[in-house]
Amino acid sequence: MKIIKRTDSHIRENSRGMVLVATQAGGKPAQFPPIEFVHNDQPIEEVEIGPIGSLYSFTVVHPGKDKPAYGLAMVDFESGVRAFGRLLFDGSPPAIESRVRVVPFALPDGTPDYAFQE
Repeated sequence: MKIIKRTDSHIRENSRGMVLVATQAGGKPAQFPPIEFVHNDQPIEEVEIGPIGSLYSFTVVHPGKDKPAYGLAMVDFESGVRAFGRLLFDGSPPAIESRVRVVPFALPDGTPDYAFQE
């Protein structure tokens, strides 16, 4: 049995905006982040989630006096997938159940990634 590593990105742009790419295998619920390793004969379906979700929960991290605070969030999407990621906000964070959008975000090393923003 051969194991294959998926190399497709977990983010993409479509006509509605930036979306996350979840995967679904063998009739099980879709999951995000996507499945990374699959058997070569295992059917995997990609499921786009977003660009809009509902803020399920969040926290604000205060890393120290010389570093700015930042938010982390769990966001629910219509497909039933709950995703975790950075929460961008100015001033006060959004309220629970607020509609948030998937937006582009760069990791500290410059790698393109995603975040959530009201």
